[in-house]
Amino acid sequence: MNFKQLEYFSAVAEAKSISRAARILHVAQPPISRQIALLEDELGVCLFLRNNKGVELTEAGRSLYQQSQHMFQNFQMMIDSVRDVNEGFRGLLKIGIIYSNIPVVMGYLREYHEKYPHVELYVRLGSPKDLLDDLNKGNLHVLFLRNPTEEISQLHEKILGEDPLELVMSRELDPAPELDTIPIEALEGVPMCLLRSDDMWGYSSHLINECQRRGFTPNTVCQCYDTPMAMQMVQAGFGISYLPRSIVETQPNSNLYTKQLKGVTARSYPMLVWSGNIYYANCVMQFISMFQDQKEPGKEG
Repeated sequence: MNFKQLEYFSAVAEAKSISRAARILHVAQPPISRQIALLEDELGVCLFLRNNKGVELTEAGRSLYQQSQHMFQNFQMMIDSVRDVNEGFRGLLKIGIIYSNIPVVMGYLREYHEKYPHVELYVRLGSPKDLLDDLNKGNLHVLFLRNPTEEISQLHEKILGEDPLELVMSRELDPAPELDTIPIEALEGVPMCLLRSDDMWGYSSHLINECQRRGFTPNTVCQCYDTPMAMQMVQAGFGISYLPRSIVETQPNSNLYTKQLKGVTARSYPMLVWSGNIYYANCVMQFISMFQDQKEPGKEG
């Protein structure tokens, strides 16, 4: 088994087609097919099942793919680390951020950039699932997500603070403009733009459960796939939403603001997530170390 064979194997696994992998790698198909056949002969297993659409990984193929990804990640981190030594403190820090964490993250990025100006920052905004997939593949080094979620149980995490969940609204749709906090009963019949029912963070289900305890179900006029869309719908006047308070900072020139639900306490916890199974370059480790000595907030109430 050699590095080139694993590179070809991984490309075919991701493209699900030898011809597509060949185009991506700018290599003819026969050398790829030959190297995969040699790899299967050496391991004594079948790595792919051929079908009319291309190829699919066998169970043995999935195991090899997962382990080879860790090897590629560690190989790239080794290269980055050696370059750090040779070039001074340089490198590339690849960060994934969910939309609601933008206000939380900017201060940390500014602090890091001022300290290490020669480290290039690659910043990607995305959904939690897509970002976690890219972290596991080694395409991102760290993520800024929200707690809790079961999908990060195999990763390291550091909670960065508390962010209360509040109603996000415009003045035109404020159900109690004369009050600083909104009684939950005032939401009956009010149009709501909530995150979809399978939302990873459970914001909407928490609100719906509280409303149903008071004897009514919220008037959901729109289920939004993600937080940016919920904010756009609120901004457009479709209804109000229920999200972390800091999210209004993502639209500083809008007419949106938040109010607490009277008697309802719920919090979201911004956090940093990274893998413990990868050898990271110095520039990545320095970024992670910025957070490791911070005291985590209490989660009482």
